[in-house]
Amino acid sequence: MRSYEESCGLLDRIVGRCVRDGAFASAVLEDPEGALAEYELNDDELDDFRALAARHRDEAAEGWAAIREAIEAGRTRRQARA
Repeated sequence: MRSYEESCGLLDRIVGRCVRDGAFASAVLEDPEGALAEYELNDDELDDFRALAARHRDEAAEGWAAIREAIEAGRTRRQARA
């Protein structure tokens, strides 16, 4: 069993992947169990994504997309200055 800190780290990595990978983010919101199977989440960890998909799907999708766009805009600005 993972410690609380290990679970938080794993969830952080998953959310980070959702920010970087739009297709993965969509899959997580459509089918959390299937999309996250590779992470071997326990029920408590998976419940966070189930709740997100059930109650906050649109907000999560919009938030992840906004962060993704901001990262890309920053990358574009840095490249333009280089």
